[in-house]
Amino acid sequence: MPSLKSIARRLSDRAFGTAFDHALARSRHERRNAFLFYWNRGMGDVALCLVPLFARIRREAPGARIAVITREELKEPFELTGIDEVYVIPGLQREARIDLSRACAALGIDFDAFGTVFDYPDPNRWLEGRRHEYPPTLSWNPKWDVHADRALTVLRERIVIGAHVHSETAGYYGYVKDWPAAAWQALFARFGEVDDVHWVILGCTTEQPYEGANISDLRGRTDFAELMSIIKNRCRLLVAPDSGVLTMTYYLDVAFPLDVISLWSDPRQGILRQACRSPNPLLRHVPLYGAREDVRNLPVAVVESAVRTSLAPLRGGPRQSPPPVAIGGH
Repeated sequence: MPSLKSIARRLSDRAFGTAFDHALARSRHERRNAFLFYWNRGMGDVALCLVPLFARIRREAPGARIAVITREELKEPFELTGIDEVYVIPGLQREARIDLSRACAALGIDFDAFGTVFDYPDPNRWLEGRRHEYPPTLSWNPKWDVHADRALTVLRERIVIGAHVHSETAGYYGYVKDWPAAAWQALFARFGEVDDVHWVILGCTTEQPYEGANISDLRGRTDFAELMSIIKNRCRLLVAPDSGVLTMTYYLDVAFPLDVISLWSDPRQGILRQACRSPNPLLRHVPLYGAREDVRNLPVAVVESAVRTSLAPLRGGPRQSPPPVAIGGH
């Protein structure tokens, strides 16, 4: 149940507007038609939370300049958002707070050129009840297409399945986001040479090894542009938990065939919370939930069945309906 404080805050926002509403209204009378955001949180929220705010600025403050200061690993994701400038603070650690005016001075940015500055945005609050008005879209950079074959050397005859086995941001949430490593290994083992598939393991964390003749482990060996190029140009399926990789893939505004099988604990988060279709008309999404809102309760057999259902039409079989998404009594 929401607390009395959160209820009061929600009522206040609805009655009097949010801090973002007020800032946007002030910007209409500000000669400096420029917005500066500092963002040092999750990659997925770049699309889920900031892109809708950017879209509203574009609509209500035409011609506005939008700039972001962030950490190095988010530079390329922000390049897909259509903002004007992305600045990186070298060595910045996730969630670290900064003095924004001093950071601008160090980066050679004219802080006073920005009429509106958000040093710690609260997009979840600012978007409450309005998410449907601004469905996220990310513009693909066609220059990134060349990365796919360079980073992944797998025969074209093979059906490539991307597996994002670990959400790098799982430690920042109060619930389990990752499917167990043993479950991933069991899933890989159920697809042998006869299935003509090749698994590509994506992500950063490499502590858990995975074995199999039909596995390429690219964790820690690709930057963001290379990873997204592999998914777009080589993968026919993507299996992933609620993560930045899933989110950024889902909101790419470019047509390419991809079946996405997503694994969930909390259905009130991520792309399920946004509750809008992918701008990719060829993307087919199959969400699977763990019993009692715990992804660790999601059986390997259920994920295997979803994968095989997606594979069937690729081998000339009939397109089947996806398996039920309510697993284990959710």
